Amino acid sequence: MKFAPQRTTISPKDVLDGAPMQQASRAVRDLKLVYPDTGLDARTLCMGLVEIDPGHASPLHCHNCEEVYYVLQGRGELEIDGETHPLVAGGASLQRPNLKHRVVNTGDEPLRLIVVGGIMFVPLWPQWPTASPYEVFEGDTSNA
Repeated sequence: MKFAPQRTTISPKDVLDGAPMQQASRAVRDLKLVYPDTGLDARTLCMGLVEIDPGHASPLHCHNCEEVYYVLQGRGELEIDGETHPLVAGGASLQRPNLKHRVVNTGDEPLRLIVVGGIMFVPLWPQWPTASPYEVFEGDTSNA
């Protein structure tokens, strides 16, 4: 069955603040790009932009879907299931479902990541063991 999307594109003014990794201090910003909230209501994925200031990290979290990062700027480390892996501009990573992970900015400039998540990120789909598709284990994330 085909469906008619509400929108096909957005502009910078349509990008929304406050996706689940965002922290109150604003040292970690999580921006919504392809999300139902922005009118791009994809059925199987969503896409955002995460920006992490030097010396800061996203909260430790997990979710019941695959997720990929593409590093636009900066450098850092992906901590996943107790191991660390380098992140560098132009590189990418794959996070498999249900593994606890976080990103640490180890550089001296903001770390900017395009984040694409699978079906469980889309808020319209069934919930998994929490009211959000995320389980966040630290930080002050009020959006998860």
